[in-house]
Amino acid sequence: MRPLNIVTRLTHRLFGAPLLRNSIRGEWVEEMMAVALEPEWALCAGDWGACDLAQVNGPLRIQVKQSAARQSWHGDASPPPRPTFSIAHKTGRYDGPTWIAERSRNADLFIFAWHPVTDDTADHRDPGQWLFYVVPERDLPAQKSLSLARLQRLAEPVAHQDLRRAVDEAAKRIPSPSSRA
Repeated sequence: MRPLNIVTRLTHRLFGAPLLRNSIRGEWVEEMMAVALEPEWALCAGDWGACDLAQVNGPLRIQVKQSAARQSWHGDASPPPRPTFSIAHKTGRYDGPTWIAERSRNADLFIFAWHPVTDDTADHRDPGQWLFYVVPERDLPAQKSLSLARLQRLAEPVAHQDLRRAVDEAAKRIPSPSSRA
């Protein structure tokens, strides 16, 4: 079998259904962010990337977190899971192959993507079904996780088509690196 056939089959298996598995949905959401924010922001997520997007002509970094009300494994009879987003500090990060021990969240901005649709129209692949909350890292509470209810008190949701504006506005509120000390 030729590799292209395997890529086509795998792509269909992983992304061919409207409800994406937890293990790959984050990859899809990161790509949605890149589509909304390019060319000012570049996708840099990868195996061990410290953040998900980086400002092309600036120092700012974005971390993307996501959750969905309807899961691929979720039956119709059970209640939807309560969304929680990890915001824990990391012990360090990789810069290429080099480990840098540095306790931080590795980003200046966080984008929390929430897919609230629970009926049969739910399609994680549709950017129009998602809500996005843009929060500067300095506004996050000093805890390991964040509930959707707490997140909704920190930021107003924006649609995919308004994400660039929300990121630009939040980025303006972050002090320049020289004034952060």
